[in-house]
Amino acid sequence: MPNGTLLFQGVLTGLTNGFVYALIGLGLSVVYRGTRIINAMQGEFGLIAGIVGYLVLTVLGLHMALAFVGGVIAGGVVGLLVETVLVRPARRRGATDDTYLLITLGIAFAISAAALYFFGRDNRVLPGIGGEGSVDLFNAAIRIHSLWLMAISVVVVALLRLFYTGTPLGVAMTAASIDADGAATVGINVPWMRSLTFVLGGAIGGLAGMLVAPLITIHYEMGLLLTLKGFAAAILGGLTNPFSAVVGGIALGLIEALAVVTISSGYKEVISMTLLIVIMILMPNGILGRKGRSGG
Repeated sequence: MPNGTLLFQGVLTGLTNGFVYALIGLGLSVVYRGTRIINAMQGEFGLIAGIVGYLVLTVLGLHMALAFVGGVIAGGVVGLLVETVLVRPARRRGATDDTYLLITLGIAFAISAAALYFFGRDNRVLPGIGGEGSVDLFNAAIRIHSLWLMAISVVVVALLRLFYTGTPLGVAMTAASIDADGAATVGINVPWMRSLTFVLGGAIGGLAGMLVAPLITIHYEMGLLLTLKGFAAAILGGLTNPFSAVVGGIALGLIEALAVVTISSGYKEVISMTLLIVIMILMPNGILGRKGRSGG
């Protein structure tokens, strides 16, 4: 049985990973809420952001803050291109849910292959906020970057809730997602709201990529891993409510970390996914139940 310090170290690690999963799940849920499309390339926004941030930092030689902003913007721009160039034409032709899933899945593989071709197999690392510095909490260590990651994630969630409930644009996006025909009759440009939904989802995915890059390195396969964990977080919390994905992501991160501490790192994925299945069987509407699914 691990001692208290080791358990607390696991909790800190789980919280760090959980907030990353939460951001990916948040972006995935935002897209699903606004368009009813399961975006199988959500993690690729993070991959693109990481690559752009790395190039801005190393090739252009600009400050890390500009690399960070550039990565987030890149995620939003790619989201806009995906919706306007691929998703919107498919919608005009009466595409089904399966079609959208295949489109986004195909884009994910294409981006991963392009990253492999142009960026290579080598892992790249971005410097974290605070560098490699860490702080001790009750004899357990946590990187300063991880603390910033958690703080930024909380601020993003708060701002996103304020955006949806307190701004005309956010209310319009919500109305377009609930009743497209009714929204159109009162003058809301529904196709543009769907495009902005993808922009928002892409920007959140880009933010997640920039925050996680100093922790796991940038490589061509990272997008798929982030998508899988983000999707699990979104399902665990309740796919239709973006804010429940945060709860799901933190829960998933803690489950993984405690599995590593108490059993073995080799069984981390098996244990976390098995518990995810059990939770979804017992609570099919997610951790927060029907209220969580309909909230936000």
